Parts: sequence; C-alpha cells; structure tokens
Amino acid sequence: MNSEATNAGTLSGTHFVHVGDVRLELLIKGEGKPVLLLHGMDGVEALTPLIDLLAATHKIYAPSHPGFGGSDLPRSFSTVDDIAYFYLDLLDQLDLRDVLIAGFSFGGWVAAEMLVKNSGRLALAVLGAPFGIETAHRTDRRVLDIFMCDGGTVERKSQVTPVPSHDLATLPEEVLERKVRNAEATMLYGWSPYMCNPKLRHRLHRVTTPTLVLWGEEDAIAPLDFGRDYAALIPQAVFEAIPNCGHRIYVDSPEAAARSIDSFAQRAVAAAA
Repeated sequence: MNSEATNAGTLSGTHFVHVGDVRLELLIKGEGKPVLLLHGMDGVEALTPLIDLLAATHKIYAPSHPGFGGSDLPRSFSTVDDIAYFYLDLLDQLDLRDVLIAGFSFGGWVAAEMLVKNSGRLALAVLGAPFGIETAHRTDRRVLDIFMCDGGTVERKSQVTPVPSHDLATLPEEVLERKVRNAEATMLYGWSPYMCNPKLRHRLHRVTTPTLVLWGEEDAIAPLDFGRDYAALIPQAVFEAIPNCGHRIYVDSPEAAARSIDSFAQRAVAAAA
C-alpha cells in the first residue's frame, strides 16, 4: 500500500493512500477483524466517537469519500456508483477479507451499492439509517429534502443531541474547508435524483451478506417507516430501532451502535460455528 502519514486537521491515525491515481484520506485505528466504516454527509470526523469504541475490538478503516474531507474528487466521479466501485478496488488493494462493512446515512447508501455489486470480501453488513432507495413517491415525500432547508434546520433535525453553536468565522481554516467540501460533495452525489438510486430497490434482493439495519426512533430526516421498508427489501435483514436517537446514530447513540454491531458480529460467529 502506497501511503503517507498526515495529521489531516484534527484527525489522528489518518494517512493518505493512492488507489489508482486517486489520493484517498484513510483513518486506520485498532487491531482485530477489519471494519470498513463509511461516514455520512458530515464527514469522517463526525464518526470519531464510534471509531474509538469499535477500535477497541476491531481494526477500523474509515476513509473520507472521494470529494469529502481531504480526499481527491476525480473528474469522472458523479454518482454513488462511482464511490462503490472505488471502495471495492480499495478492498482489493488492501487485500482485506471477511470485512464487516458499516455505513451510516450517505455512507449506508454507499455500502448498500457495494453489497449488490460484489460482496466477496464482505462477511457482515451494518446499515445505519441509509439513503439509497426512493425518497419520494409522486406527491409523497418520504425523506426530508435537506437542500430545501437552511443549515441550522438540517443540523437540528439530524440529531436529538443539542447542536453546539459555532461561529463559522472563528473556525480554523482547515476545519471550515472540510465542512465546505463535505457539503459540496453531498450535493454532487445526492442532488438529483434526490439521495437515491431508483434502481437500487430492484437490486437489494442480491444482498447475500448477513445485514443489520439500524435506525433511530426519532429520525427526523428519514423516518422509521422508511427504515422498515428499506430493511424489508434485503433478504433476512435484521432491523433494530434505537430509542432516543435521531438520524446521526453515531452522534446520538455511539455506545448503543457499537454494542449492536459487536452483538451482531458475535451472533454471526456463533451461527457459523
């Protein structure tokens, strides 16, 4: 693996690796079975509490998606399909096997697209409030259109945990740049069709990887019934609702999420034995 260490702002354990000609920001932490952890719209930095918890028993690989954080955005990338194939190449390059893939929000959508394409290196999957299937039907909008809301509203609706107030003018330049890049990349990949691939619904039957779908009971971005419908499309998926938790499971309930992931992995090992 061709890599170089960097502090990547305030993220510790982060390196840059080259996958083909794309320079990817990749946080690696812990020891044990490999976990590919895919972040949501707010970047890998928001996953830090969950990364720290899971790294106690697993080796975490947490990339910044192409266009997010400090990762390159290739000119040819415009869809989540592009990211999914890219991460399949990453798994091949790192020669990771029996991987637990866990994706949240936007990252859950990426994980789902990977699962329907090639799950040869993926042993288990955890999808936390993923996007990906149709977010609206005719006049019925099932998922909040974040692009039609102001930033403060989106922040408040994304979590039940009180949102800290920040004066953007006081943020370090590198932190502000990451926030802007994350927002721009979310729009690039999720603008139209809004946060979905209309074909994904018809491909989820291809998922053969044991899958846990996690959802916050208080999710005000993608409501609980959307989550149940999503899980029903995945053969033998287990659905679990987390109380007092919003869309950002990793912010509101990182401990509960880590327990659910560990328990799911332990059950899978016991079943295989």
